[in-house]
Amino acid sequence: MDSLTAQAPLTTLHTASASDSGVAVDAPRPKTERIAYIDMARGLFLILMASTHAMTLAGIPATSPLADWGLPRGWATTGLIMLCGFMVATFARGMQERARIRHRVLRRAKQVLLVMFASNVLMVVVKRVVTHETDPLFSLDWWVGLLFFRSESSISGVLLPIALFLLVSPLLVALYDGCRSKVYGVTLTAGLLFFVALTWSVQALAADGHGTHDALSAMFGAGAGGFPVIPMVASGALGFLVGIVWQAPRERLDGRTTLGIVMLFIGTSQLLSTVPMILAPFVARTLMDVSHLLLILMLAIVITQWEPSQRGLRFIPVLGRFSLLTFLAHRVVEQTLALGLRPFHLPGELVYAVCLGGGVFGSLAFILLRRRFAGYDRVLRAVYL
Repeated sequence: MDSLTAQAPLTTLHTASASDSGVAVDAPRPKTERIAYIDMARGLFLILMASTHAMTLAGIPATSPLADWGLPRGWATTGLIMLCGFMVATFARGMQERARIRHRVLRRAKQVLLVMFASNVLMVVVKRVVTHETDPLFSLDWWVGLLFFRSESSISGVLLPIALFLLVSPLLVALYDGCRSKVYGVTLTAGLLFFVALTWSVQALAADGHGTHDALSAMFGAGAGGFPVIPMVASGALGFLVGIVWQAPRERLDGRTTLGIVMLFIGTSQLLSTVPMILAPFVARTLMDVSHLLLILMLAIVITQWEPSQRGLRFIPVLGRFSLLTFLAHRVVEQTLALGLRPFHLPGELVYAVCLGGGVFGSLAFILLRRRFAGYDRVLRAVYL
């Protein structure tokens, strides 16, 4: 989820200029250089995630105008891991030192796994304490199940497929390096698309006996915290594929590219409503997810290149730069606000607005405090946040 580059000290909200965000063919990037539009895209996905969680906490019904006209739901689930794959591909195109890429992704994978386990235990335990359902806390079996995602898990489960993707990403880089011809490249692309579609279709194809196969359910169904592990790893590979063919614009998006991305989104949305159910996972998790990623990247590029928006929205790439901290902090803040507002029986839309604003800007406050308190910053870095 986080950028694989080293986090620079947070001394300013300013990000690299758009003209520096293109990927050089041969020259490796300096260790602390950021890619502005990728930080922006990651921040946008995190805001969409915060919006989805706020809607859930506020109990927004499907008939509410927010459900139809509000921020889209579900984009961040696969969007963040696809952006992770996109970032690995950016390294593969811009670095010659493969050992350096492997070191970075494996180190980040270990960090994400540690954060996942620790935060999952903390969030589940806190939830039990808050809801006064503490009896399982005194059961050894429950603790063993919690550590291995067998009893229950929190939203931190989404970090598991991200970490696993990072672990296997050096293999994708090796496959990319082996593309010596167009035929090999087309074959690799077709194989990855088929793999993505197949993994997301397993649950539907095995629906009859799905409930009796715990391993199948954990890997392809409910997974960890409701997030299917193997299909999401496959989505990361799809993001890697998008990153390989992506040409970062050095100036501005041209009209033809923008129109193509918008038409892909509209066309895929129409196609998804007409295809048979058995083909829906293929369309939704390939063409539709790719269109979501491209739309967010396009919006991120526009924002980073348009100076008026940079002044008002410069907090978004900050969220993206410290995405693991944002991921954890927004959930804690939103959950706290939702519990605090519950006795007042406020309209769901108002609760949603308060939770979303609190989640986004509360997370930003956690980040900006690092500038004032060096000890606090060191503690967060020590736990990979």
